[in-house]
Amino acid sequence: MKFVLDFAWRDLRGSGHSLWLFCVCLALGVTLVAATGGLYQQVSHALLTDTRALMGGDLEVEARAPLSDKALLWMSERGSVSLLSELHTMLGTKAGRFTIVELQSVDQHYPLYGELELEPDIGLATITAKRGDHWGIAVDPVLAQRFDLALNDKVTIGSLELVVRAVIRKQPDRALNADWRGAPVLISEQALQASELVRPASRVDYEYRVRTDIVANDWRDQFYRAFPQADWEVRTFSDRSERIGKRLAQAASGLLIIGFSTLFIGGLGVFNSVQSYLQGKLSTLATLRSLGLSDRRLAMVYLLQTGMLAGGACLAGALAGLGIALMAAALASAQVPVTSTLDNLLPALLLAIVFGLLTAFTFAMPAIGRALSVNPAALFRGIDANDTNTPLGWWCLTISGCVLIAILILLTLPDPLFAAGFVTVVSLLLVLLDAIVRGLRRLGRALDDHPILGQRFALRLAVANLHRPGSPLRLSLLSLGTALTLLVVCAIVLGALVQAIDNTIPKEAPSLVLYDISSNQRDAVVDIAQQTPGLVRFDLAPLVLARITRVNNEVLRDSAQDNRRYEARDEQKVTYRASNIDSVTMVRGGWWDAGKVTGESLDGVSVVMEDREADQLGLQVGDHLTFAVQGQTLQAQLTGIYKQKGLQTRFWFEAIFSDGALDPFIYRYVGAGYMDDRVAIEMQSRIAGIAPNVVSVRTASILATARELLGKASAGLAAIALISLSVSLLVLTGVMATSRARQIYDATILHSLGARLSVICRALLLEYLLLAAITSVFATVLGSAIAAPLLIYRLKLDSDIPYLFGMFTAVGMSTLCLYFGASYLLRRLRLKPALLLRSGG
Repeated sequence: MKFVLDFAWRDLRGSGHSLWLFCVCLALGVTLVAATGGLYQQVSHALLTDTRALMGGDLEVEARAPLSDKALLWMSERGSVSLLSELHTMLGTKAGRFTIVELQSVDQHYPLYGELELEPDIGLATITAKRGDHWGIAVDPVLAQRFDLALNDKVTIGSLELVVRAVIRKQPDRALNADWRGAPVLISEQALQASELVRPASRVDYEYRVRTDIVANDWRDQFYRAFPQADWEVRTFSDRSERIGKRLAQAASGLLIIGFSTLFIGGLGVFNSVQSYLQGKLSTLATLRSLGLSDRRLAMVYLLQTGMLAGGACLAGALAGLGIALMAAALASAQVPVTSTLDNLLPALLLAIVFGLLTAFTFAMPAIGRALSVNPAALFRGIDANDTNTPLGWWCLTISGCVLIAILILLTLPDPLFAAGFVTVVSLLLVLLDAIVRGLRRLGRALDDHPILGQRFALRLAVANLHRPGSPLRLSLLSLGTALTLLVVCAIVLGALVQAIDNTIPKEAPSLVLYDISSNQRDAVVDIAQQTPGLVRFDLAPLVLARITRVNNEVLRDSAQDNRRYEARDEQKVTYRASNIDSVTMVRGGWWDAGKVTGESLDGVSVVMEDREADQLGLQVGDHLTFAVQGQTLQAQLTGIYKQKGLQTRFWFEAIFSDGALDPFIYRYVGAGYMDDRVAIEMQSRIAGIAPNVVSVRTASILATARELLGKASAGLAAIALISLSVSLLVLTGVMATSRARQIYDATILHSLGARLSVICRALLLEYLLLAAITSVFATVLGSAIAAPLLIYRLKLDSDIPYLFGMFTAVGMSTLCLYFGASYLLRRLRLKPALLLRSGG
């Protein structure tokens, strides 16, 4: 064993420099797997372990009005209860600046989970109490920093002037999107009532958080049975955990699949690199075998070398991935309470190393087995003329490695469907490519004497190279085709994600968005808008809250489907078409003015619904829906289903009714104004002066924040794409340059027999072009077929899939590989035939 280890190390030191491609491909693949896995572990641990604290309790009962004493008594008997009242409104500073805030009033039991940390820490009741003529508030640190608010500064909320007495250093249930929806401001219940903001047109959320020892789902079912007619909505922490976990699993699985694809492509680089390395050692191997060194010992030598290189490359890749994961987590920590610990990162790093080592050995085994099959007689016949083949035993070991990798992917990938799809796709890909190789060989033999080739010797030689004994066609097409196909899939998916991120920011968005305009304020707000110089457009639409109680003949509260039963208690924001204020686009059916879809419209009322809401309820175009609106029923026929388009105004209406249907229920409006941001500031101040309850949001700051966040996401995806492209380019270049000793040998023989070098070079270029064309078409077609269902059915990105980007990627990478591979061969062909024959290539 000492001899084997010593020989392996000495041999590696002497000639192992040619295996740099092996190390780089493997290290980059492991880097992506470690980085994406490490980031997923950190974020999921931060979110899922603190779900109760983020939600504020084990359950949350949400209502539009305070609960009855009977309900509160029932809840108190089954756990601890804390009330948080929420209201979105405007906060004005002494400098005349206004911003939306989330006004929160809490009781003495808040918070049920976690701790509220204030600075100064003198107790929330003391901070929010009335001193003299002013009530106190505690403000979010982001809000304080953005508007330069210091302790004892005065701000206006509603009809009150309040004093900033504390900064919230830690709030366990702070919403992840608080910077968009409005930063939290803590206020007392008495001050909230005195602000004159609680009025019929105001949307106050009463959130009763519950901490209980009863299983959350059982508690909810008991609550619904005890109060069957109530419209209160109950959410559990497990619902939130499931939603968060599902979204995280999908995102992480998508990124990990790109990492695994890159690692798989890197495995092809390992195979080609090891084969090229051992091809140059065939004479050494033949000599050692003729001297009596056993195949077992020779195998141990090169397996040890593979382990040494793979171990170093995997460790380097894991450390690089760790650095990337830590940097990404630091960027995400502004939105997610990420705490990086070794316990969170170690499993992902170990998993990446294990995958890297398995990939290295699995892909190296066929090359090692093939090299060890060299016959000592080749020393006399010539190494380049010797045919080598991988023995069955080595193929069995390779298949075992592939099966083990597949099992680990199925067990470790967060989303099982992603895992099963990835394993199935790679397996089918290899089978299809092998079938194409066999078909091309048959086609090449059939074209040998076909008149279509005429007297074009270079073309005949190129076609003959596709099927001659010892042809590199199978190796080249399997490696090149697999790598290019996976690369096309990754390119299309990444391109679609970046495109979706870019489309999220609307090219034309209103500068000012208005909420909670009551009926008696409508005319005054419209007058201010019309009198504002520089106003381009002003849209106004009613906002009505409604619940779906019946679909066709099914009462939702009695439905056997949980999603329908729970949805019956959920409120939808509904409106009129009114200039299509949210820029929605129809995806199924159509607007009512496009004609009736099925049957007769109920009372002449038609409705279209948002796709997420409709799909959650399992609605179909033509369904008859019954809505509960302010204690009355409203029936309508569903004529279409639409989707929201980017951020737009962010009203996110769930349903749009035909004109006139909502007239008896309208007492609140929302609006959107298009103008310069400077004009928007002036208009915002004027509206706040006459209607302090009206919430107005300047979209410039929101869009700037969105662009910053989405820019970071795009940069991360671009970095992933760059690593994947780098690995693919290295591997594909290696594919075109490796295993060409036999081809150079044959070309030299032809040259010695009188064939001109220009004709031989032309034949080689034609062969490369044929390979590049075949693999580019195959990779584009199959890669697009794989990426499309993944984007449409799994990631829900069903528009403008960048197929052309995938095609350009395949053609571009093939062209680069063709160039580098041809350059390599043409340099080698400049050698003199006699010198090449004497040196053995």
